[in-house]
Order: sequence, then structure tokens, then C-alpha cells
Amino acid sequence: MDNYQKYLNSPNLTDLIKLLVNKVCNESIYRENQNLVLKKLENSMKKINFILVDGLGSRNIENLENLFTINQTEEIVSTFPSSTSVALGSINFASKPLENGLIGYYHFDRNLDQLINTLNWKGSENYLKENDFFSSQKSIWETFNERDINFNVIQPKNLLNTSLSNHIYRNANLIGYENLLELEDIFSLPEVIDSPFNYLYYPVIDVAAHVYGTNSDEWYLEVSKFSEFLSKITNNETNRYTCITADHGVVNINEKNKYKLEYDESVKIYGDQRSVYINGDIEKIQYIFKDIPGYFLNDNQKESLLGLPETDELKNFFPDQIFLLDDETIVFPNHLSANLKGYHGGLSSLEIFIPLIEIVN
Repeated sequence: MDNYQKYLNSPNLTDLIKLLVNKVCNESIYRENQNLVLKKLENSMKKINFILVDGLGSRNIENLENLFTINQTEEIVSTFPSSTSVALGSINFASKPLENGLIGYYHFDRNLDQLINTLNWKGSENYLKENDFFSSQKSIWETFNERDINFNVIQPKNLLNTSLSNHIYRNANLIGYENLLELEDIFSLPEVIDSPFNYLYYPVIDVAAHVYGTNSDEWYLEVSKFSEFLSKITNNETNRYTCITADHGVVNINEKNKYKLEYDESVKIYGDQRSVYINGDIEKIQYIFKDIPGYFLNDNQKESLLGLPETDELKNFFPDQIFLLDDETIVFPNHLSANLKGYHGGLSSLEIFIPLIEIVN
């Protein structure tokens, strides 16, 4: 429960993007968290790079000596749940997860009785576009366009034109890359060098953490390679402020702490594997989770972590119950079977604490 209170009291990822957008636009578009201060950003700096490194938790890298730790000025917290699609929603719409609707790795629509993976939207490719609640969300890119502010969104080529990309980067200028060499070339382009705001999403370190675990040789290698890349691009130009953070950290899970859930179709399980959303009869739900290490959130905890639904649109996908797994423990619902090393989505210190890294050349 200590992490629960720390989470509530800490500046978060949504606070960070609101502050950055206000700085770029030079006006108070969003209400800022006064406890969040960008220590190296000066008023004279008119160009910003914002880099989101998937899976680079501050507690994952705290014992390393490289560009990340040398330039870390603060530690903030991720979204709840500490999941990629949730964090991407909060960044791109500058809003809390419940406000923009992306509240978990898996989404469940009660009206359609439909379970949807929010990273690939397989089988529901047009859901976000055809749902008025989601399609009416205003992105930070639309805010920039309204003010004629040039910007670039840089992400892997294999994510271009996907359902999630089309939703969160609506009306954005997109540039795709395949590897670090191509990424290095992109950051030397005049349109990128001259841009007031460049946003880069880099998912490779998270993939290594999932497959091999943090602290593995493969994970160390990917962290080192990206650190070296950042050293190069941050030396390319002067008077550019570079802000680096993560969407979440990663916790390694031992085989003995992995639990397969047994339940029928009358119970709907979605969300994340460490912050589990459940709809259905409460007695059935309690029986399903009776041997799982963790606890159900009460209404006050649900409200403080996620908020409570106030409209029929929000009630359509808001869960009846939320079960929070103990540290280093995970469950497998019927729709998930991939046995990985690293996971996230919960409220452990390894997952929720992310670095605020500031570099000025």
C-alpha cells in the first residue's frame, strides 16, 4: 500500500506532457502540477525533443552509469495501470486514462460484448474511428496545428497506419524509422532540426525486457545502444532541450508466481495482467481470485487511482471490480498465454516510477 500513496502524491506522465505543451505553445492551455519542475528548461530555449522510451523504469536503470542516469533530474510516476496503450493515450490527449477512454491493455465493451486488444485492435480496427466518444478526443497535435506550430511524430514504421497510431496521432506529421541508423539520419534532417517540437517513441528496450527480462545481457545491450544514439543526436545542435522519460517500468516474474485463472463466459476479465478488471457476479469473482496474491480495490481506491465513471459512455467499459496483484505476481486470463520474463501494469515501484531525464547542449 506504500506505493499506492506514493503514486497519488507524485507528479505523473500526464502532468509532464501538459507542462511541455504549455511551454511549446507559450500559453497556459493545461493546468500544471506546481510540484513538477523542468530544471534545465530555460525560457530562451525554443526547441524541444520529447522522447518516450518504452519500458525504461527509473528503478530498472538506477544502478547503471550512462546518459540516462547521469542526466536524470527527477523521478515521476506512470499512469494507472502502468501499461503502454494507457500511457500513450494520456500523452497524446494530455488527459487521464478514464478521460480519454484508454484504461487498460485489454478493453471490454459491454454493449457489444467485445474484448479488444488496445495495442493492435485486431478484429476491431475501426472501433476507435466509429465510436463517438473516442473519435471526439482532442490530441495535443490538433492543439499544435491550431496554433501553426510545426512538429514531428517519429515512430517505428511497422506502427504507421495501425488503428492505435491513427487514433492517437490524428492530424500529426508522422515519420517512420526501422532502426537506430535510420533514426540518426532522421534527426539530422532540416525539418527535424528546425522543428520546435519533435516526439520520438522507442519501443525496443521494452521488447527486450519482456522477452529476456530486465538485467539480462540482451536488455543491457539495448539500453546501451540507445544511450549511445542519444549521445549523438543531443550533440547535433545547440539550444535544444531534450526531455526523456518512459511509459512504465518492468518487473521480472518468476514461474512460481504465475497463475492461470479458471472461469466461464459469465465472467469478463480484461485490463492488465497485474491490474485486472473484472465484470460479473461478485461471489464468482471472489472464488476465481481466492488463491491469487493481491487484493480488490475498494471504491475510494478505484476513484483515486482511475476515477469513477459519470456517463453511460464511461460505464460501458469501466469494470465492476479491480484486482491488484502483489509485487512480482501475475495472472493469465483465458485470452493470454504468452509466457514472458518481464511484465508491467501494476503498482510496484519497478513499474510505476519513471525517470525524468533532461539534456541541454
